Amino acid sequence: MLPTHDVSVCGSYILDILGVPVSDIPPGGTRSLIDEIRLTVAGTAGGTVVPCARLGLKALAVGAVGTDEKADWVLDALRREGIDISMMERMAGSPTSATILPIRPDGSRPALHARGASARWRISEAAQARACEGRIVHLGGVGSLLAMDGEPSRALLADARKAGRTTTLDLISARPETLALLEPLLPEVDFFMPSIDETAAMVGTDDPAACARFFLVRGAGACAISLGGEGSFVMTRDGRHFTMPAFEVPVRDTTGCGDAYSGGFIAGLVRGWELTACARLATATAALVATGLGSGANLVSFDDTVQAMNSLPVRKAA
Repeated sequence: MLPTHDVSVCGSYILDILGVPVSDIPPGGTRSLIDEIRLTVAGTAGGTVVPCARLGLKALAVGAVGTDEKADWVLDALRREGIDISMMERMAGSPTSATILPIRPDGSRPALHARGASARWRISEAAQARACEGRIVHLGGVGSLLAMDGEPSRALLADARKAGRTTTLDLISARPETLALLEPLLPEVDFFMPSIDETAAMVGTDDPAACARFFLVRGAGACAISLGGEGSFVMTRDGRHFTMPAFEVPVRDTTGCGDAYSGGFIAGLVRGWELTACARLATATAALVATGLGSGANLVSFDDTVQAMNSLPVRKAA
């Protein structure tokens, strides 16, 4: 069957509430004035599907929200981006997953998270069939999808592969025990796209090449590991590897940058670009998001991002 859309983005959908700058919490009932408060669609799926849409892809959102006012906002925001929300489940009796992020003046971001529908969501048979109609099937949030982690995730990726789709995978806040959830999935993954902090937590080293080889040996087709301010490292199963340097931009907030990287990489794959070009587009996508506040910030369009990719100065290695 021919794909009906470019990408299905499955997994964690969260409402982020961000404030900047927050130096401390005011004591008692006092208040502090800050510069900006913003709401964004976030989560390892939500923070990826919005960049995919803004980069011109026909995107399907697959996940869950609650039946509260937060759900209304998230679904409306996705709809305004032109994203198909027909496979977003509204889960009765559950709040929408949400996070409060007080962004410090140095850009660091402690998180206050309330688990909700994303932690309870398990993909339905109908949603899985529809997801597998995407040219690329992305699963985001391994380790936080409490009802979906394990065999349900493996089955989704396996069905996508059987349908001839390209599969991509990301996780969040990995711990050493996350590896047990991840390993069974890797033989069904074409592109694994974690951060170096996440891989180091599971592998025990912050050497990106060693981390990539670790996951490739266990079945992944390729690894694209984001290195924060140092760019990213890509390695394929046939041994090809390269480092893509970061761009020099004024960083305001790094929330959602890893998810934006995934969205940019997917946008390159959909267009049939060579891997270095995919990584460069992904890096530019993440760089633009870093200049604003929250997931998707300052990301306008595919053409605008390509212009940034071709004009931003490259950051010098530390």
